[in-house]
Amino acid sequence: MGFGSSFARDWTISKTSRFFGKNRIADPLLARLADDPSPEIREAVTRHTYSLGREHGAGFRERVQGEDILTVVESFLITIGVPYERKGDSGITIRTDFSLPADHPLCNPRIAGAYLRGLLAGLLPDWVSDEADGVIRYLCVK
Repeated sequence: MGFGSSFARDWTISKTSRFFGKNRIADPLLARLADDPSPEIREAVTRHTYSLGREHGAGFRERVQGEDILTVVESFLITIGVPYERKGDSGITIRTDFSLPADHPLCNPRIAGAYLRGLLAGLLPDWVSDEADGVIRYLCVK
């Protein structure tokens, strides 16, 4: 411990760092922007979130070359709690009407949906997608 250190001081620093920790400001701010009454702001949040998801998906695809890409997609969907149904090695159906807990890292359904669509576009660039009736269907065209 450095000069002037004490348990009470260290405890206060620890509590403060947790309070102002990772995404303490960004998550609520992003959720407010996504729910803003202005369609332009909501569209911008959606566009940027989709783009970020696509970048993450493409980057992740590069890192897991040679692995079963649908297993990678399933792992992500299980991790974030999105219902899906896998169709062998050539398709997957994902529900888009899922709910998120209040403390979920994807903030709210608008952000989660845009990020998920972008991520899947990056992970499955050669697949055909079709969205209707609360589901997105991805089919391998190779």
